[in-house]
Amino acid sequence: MKILAQVVAFALTIAAAVSASAGQGHKTQILWHQIPFFQGGDLGQYQITMQQDRDTVRKMLFSELMTEAQKLAESGASVEKMLVPMANILMEFDELHDRHKQIDSKNIGYSLEQQFKAEIGNLFIENDIRDYDRKLEIASGKNALLVEETIAQLRATGFDEAKIRSMLNELDYTAYGTFTSIGKGVFQVNVHLIGYRSGIYRSFTATGRLTEALSEVARKVFDHFQKNTYPDWENPLKTLTWMPMPVNPERAETGYSYSEAQTYCKMRGYRLPYSREILLAESGTQYKEGGIQALSLYTAVPVADQRYVAMQHWLTPGHEIYTGGAVQPQHASMRGQFWCVKGEVGTDVLYIEKVFKLIREYRSSNHDVYRALETIRYFYGDFGATETFFAGTKLLRIYENNDQALAVLKKNGIKL
Repeated sequence: MKILAQVVAFALTIAAAVSASAGQGHKTQILWHQIPFFQGGDLGQYQITMQQDRDTVRKMLFSELMTEAQKLAESGASVEKMLVPMANILMEFDELHDRHKQIDSKNIGYSLEQQFKAEIGNLFIENDIRDYDRKLEIASGKNALLVEETIAQLRATGFDEAKIRSMLNELDYTAYGTFTSIGKGVFQVNVHLIGYRSGIYRSFTATGRLTEALSEVARKVFDHFQKNTYPDWENPLKTLTWMPMPVNPERAETGYSYSEAQTYCKMRGYRLPYSREILLAESGTQYKEGGIQALSLYTAVPVADQRYVAMQHWLTPGHEIYTGGAVQPQHASMRGQFWCVKGEVGTDVLYIEKVFKLIREYRSSNHDVYRALETIRYFYGDFGATETFFAGTKLLRIYENNDQALAVLKKNGIKL
C-alpha cells in the first residue's frame, strides 16, 4: 500500500506539473524531487584531510593550555597535578570532534540535496524567470491523505495500470549527486542526470569549497535547461575536406616550415588553406561536421593568402595587436602548425585575393585606385582593414561608401 501510494502521488505530481506548463511555447522538463548525494573518492584521503584539520586545532588548544599552565606554575601551582586534567581535555576534544564529524557525514547528503534545490530556485528568482517561462521543474510530493483518497477512487472505478504508466512517462529526468574531498577543504561536486525515457546520461561538475562547488554545479544544470537554444552550427564550407598535419611529438613545439607544410599537402592531393577558410572551419570546432580543432593563440599557420606582397603568408591568431593584422608575410625562419585542405576555393576568398592582386599593382602608382580598393576591403569586412592607412609616407582615408570606390575603379577601367 505504501509503495503504491508513493507511485500514484508521483504520477499525480508529474501530471500536474506538465499540465501547468502546457501552452507556454515549450515543454517544461520534469526532474524527480529526490536527488540523493553520495560521498565518493578515497575515504583514507578524506580521513587524512579531516585529521589534519583536527590536529591544527589540537595544536592551537595545546598551545593555549601550555601558556595557562606556565602562568599557573609561575604562581606556584603544581605542574604535575595539571598534566592529567590537560590530557583529559585533549581526549574530550578528540571525542567531540570525531562525534561531530560522524554526525556531519551522516547528514551531509540530505543537506546537499536541499541546498541544490534551493540554489536552482534562487537562480529562477535572480534571473526574474516566471513560472510560465520555466524549462525545468523539480517535482514535489502530495500529502498522504490525498494519496489515500486517490487510491480509493482508482480502486472504485477500476485500477488502470496502463494509465498510471503513461502518467509516469511524463517524467523527464532523475538525478543523483556525488561529492569527493580532494584535500584542504576543497571538494569536487558532481550532479548526474538520467533521462527517464531516453536513457541519456548527462553529468555536471564543479570544484571548490563545498557550498561554492554546489552553487556552481547548480548553475550549470540551470543553464543547461534554461538558456536559449540557438540554431545549430552549419558548415559554411561544405565542399572542403580537411587533413591535419602528421602526428609527430618531436615537432609539436618546433613546428614545420612553410615549404614542408606545402609539400606535405601537395603530395597528398591537398593544398594549404586560405585564412578565411581555416578561420571559418575552426569556428565549428573539431566536434562538428566540417569543423577543425581550434587554433592555438600566438602560433603561426601557413596559408595560401597573397596580401600586399607576393610571398608566403602566415595566419598568426592573437598577434593582431602587434602586427596590425591576422595575416602576415613570412619573416625570418618562421615555423608553425598546419592544416591541409581539398576542394574548390570559395568566391569570397577569390574576390579578396583579386582585390589584393590589384592593390599590389596600384599601391605605388595610383593612390585613388589604392584608396578605392582599401575602401572595398573595409566594407567587405576583411581582416585588418581600417578607415585610415598609409601609402608610403602619405596617410590616406577610405571613401565614404562602396559606391564611390566602385566609381573610381570604373573610371580607371578596373572591374572586380
